[in-house]
Amino acid sequence: NLVLTAGFTVISSVNYPGGEALQSLHNLENGESNVTVHLDVAACQTGVSRFLELNRNWKYDKTENLSAKELLDRNSHLLLSAESLESYKMRLIKDNFDVIGESTGASLLRKYWPLRFPRFLAAGQKILILRKKKVS
Repeated sequence: NLVLTAGFTVISSVNYPGGEALQSLHNLENGESNVTVHLDVAACQTGVSRFLELNRNWKYDKTENLSAKELLDRNSHLLLSAESLESYKMRLIKDNFDVIGESTGASLLRKYWPLRFPRFLAAGQKILILRKKKVS
C-alpha cells in the first residue's frame, strides 16, 4: 500500500504542467518586477491556480480568445500550450517571444515508465514559457 501511494503521488505531481510552468516562471524571472503574464486555457486547466500567483507586483491574465496581436501588446510573458503555438496565426508570437522554458507534465514519465499501463501516461500536455524579446 505504501509503495502504491508513493508511486501515484509521483505520477500526480507531474500531471500538472501548467502549475509547474508557472512555478518555473517565478524561478526564472525572480528579480523582475514589471511582468504581465498571460495564462492560456491549457495552462489553467493543468495546474495554474490563484495560489500560484506569488508575486503581487506581477499581473496575471487569464483572458480567453485573444488574438496574437493582443497577446503581444498586453504581455511580457506567456504560458501557452505548445500545440497552440504551432498554428499559423501565432507567427507573430514566434517572431516576438523567446521560449525560456517548458513543462512536459506526465509525458516525462513515458520516457522512464517501463510498463504500458496505466494508459493515461500516453497523453501529455506541454506548456511553453515565453518571454518577449528585448528591443535593441
